This record gives sequence, C-alpha cells and structure tokens, in this order.
Amino acid sequence: MKKIILIISLITLSLTGNAQIIKNNLLDGYKTGDKLEKSAYIEPKAMIQENTWCAAYTKDPKAATTSSPIIGKELSYPEYQEGGPSIQFGFEDGIKGTRSSVYSMTSSGKTYRQGSYYLACLVNFSKLGTKKPSEFLALIANHVGGSARGNIYAHRNENGKLKFTVGLGKNRTEVPNEYDFKKTHLLVLKVDYTNNRVELFVNPSLKGEEAQSDAMAKGEEGALKAGLKAISIRNNHTYQGNIGNIRFAGRWTDITTK
Repeated sequence: MKKIILIISLITLSLTGNAQIIKNNLLDGYKTGDKLEKSAYIEPKAMIQENTWCAAYTKDPKAATTSSPIIGKELSYPEYQEGGPSIQFGFEDGIKGTRSSVYSMTSSGKTYRQGSYYLACLVNFSKLGTKKPSEFLALIANHVGGSARGNIYAHRNENGKLKFTVGLGKNRTEVPNEYDFKKTHLLVLKVDYTNNRVELFVNPSLKGEEAQSDAMAKGEEGALKAGLKAISIRNNHTYQGNIGNIRFAGRWTDITTK
C-alpha cells in the first residue's frame, strides 16, 4: 500500500513539475508560406476560438486593407529549446497600416492573474522604419484583442541600431543597450501580478536562476487587476523581419527546459 502511495505521489509531482509550460508550439502544423490567421474576431464579444490565431477585433477601417501575416523561416538561439517556424513581419508592397493577430488562450479572466508569467520569443528584425517605440508583442486581457497587460516595443535609434522598450499601461521603460539588426534576439516578458509591474529580458543567460532584467515598468494602481487571456502580435508595414518560437510559462525555469 505504501509503495502504491509513493508511486502515485511521484507521478503527481512529475506532472505538476512539468505543468508550468502553459502554452508552446503555437505554430504547430504551419509551414512556410501559410497564412497565420485561421479566422477573425468581427465583434467585441465574439466567442473565443481557443488556441487559434485570429485577426484581432478592431474598429479601425484601415485594418481591412491589410492581410494576415504569413509563416516564415525558422529562428534559433543558443540553448533556447522552443522550435518551429516563425511569423513574418511586413505586408505586400504598397500595403500600409497595422494589423494585430491574437492567439486566444482562455475566455476567463481568473485563469492567469496570480504570481508571475513569462512570455518568451525569438525576434530578428532586418529593418525598422520607425524611430519611435512601436508595439510588436503583448500579453492582453481580452481574447479578441486590446487591453494590454504588458507590451514590447521596438525602434531604430540615431545610430541605426535596434532598441527595445517594455510597457505597462501608460508607463514605459527603454532598455539601455542597443542591438544589431539581422540578428536573432531572445526576449522574455515577465508580467508580475504580485508587484504590479512588467520586466523585459533581452538575450538573458539561460543557465541557473532567473537573470537580472534589462528594463522594468511599474504599473499604476490596478494596472494588473485583470487576468491574461491572449498573446497579441502587431504587424506594421514599417517592419521587416520575423518573430517566433513563442512560449508562455509560469516559471523562469520553464523558459529554459525542452
């Protein structure tokens, strides 16, 4: 009897130990040239299409002139284990504007709103036409789009280098360092409900304990009251490059595991 209890306990421990990789393989089944979006949210209270990439709901009429991002080349980064293809930034020649695509995880605002969450990805910008921080990735509190609870921005500085910024609500903090274009970077966005803040890690060490973040933005009171429901990627005609290998987890160690 004691043996059975011990075996059950070990199995339970093993399962819970691996349960913190909440979402990964977000592009499973896609191949190069495929359209990312499987559907579109056309009203603000649309039923969730769980674990599916959709065009975000928007009132902006210009979004209708844009099209779904397409799947591009695979990215890689030393010791980062999340694989698969990427999402290609930019639109066809002549098309201008922005478009958000969302990966809906849950319709409940109570599922992901305690402790800390980590969103990791690989990004490789070959070109950015903007000199002001422009959002390209966010964790959001509405499964159809909008209500960001942690944003990552990018821009080109005076030296022609790549810069990243992290934001929570109206508060933004720029990462001090500058980075190279045409190089793959590992980004980790941490949403910390306990301390009402977000942090951004750029090319962190994946060995050992959680690294020191490169930038932190503190939220105003109640900024993280709502739970996380979806991942949002914002495409822009001024972007050229790829983003992929996205992983959503509840612990730092699950960013590094296979």
